Amino acid sequence: MKKIEHQIFLQRNQLAKELLLQPIQEKIEIFDRMHKLLDNVSVCEKDALLDELEALDLEILEDIDEEYADQLEHNEITEELKEKQVAFEKVMEDIPAPTKKKKPTDEDIINELVKMGRTENIGRSTFKDLGVKVALGWETIIGKYRVTRTSVFRYRYGIERI
Repeated sequence: MKKIEHQIFLQRNQLAKELLLQPIQEKIEIFDRMHKLLDNVSVCEKDALLDELEALDLEILEDIDEEYADQLEHNEITEELKEKQVAFEKVMEDIPAPTKKKKPTDEDIINELVKMGRTENIGRSTFKDLGVKVALGWETIIGKYRVTRTSVFRYRYGIERI
């Protein structure tokens, strides 16, 4: 596949995919997933996949043309659509960049359990599900807490503050 027409069209008109209607966005996502498969398929299947990709590319272009024909002139974007694009970019600038949330430490997790009042008969799987990384033994010190195994045949623990 030499050219991806809908991408060229979107770039030429400086139009964000997020401004398009949801069904068109979904078709573009499907196209992108299929395009990623192109490198991993066998030679026999590659031709069939290329045909499907070209048909889907044409379908996406037709959908864009059908939906936005009144807003496009000679394949160029009109002022109304440009205003939507500018408004979209302004909204995207106003949204703060996602900050990386630090993962809670083992002590933070234990502290939350204590705050909730869950200090007895806690299963090992509960600790793992909550993200405790330290290997729990018969008596394990985690920060200001002691986690003690309370059962011989089952992995049940109690938490006490030191």
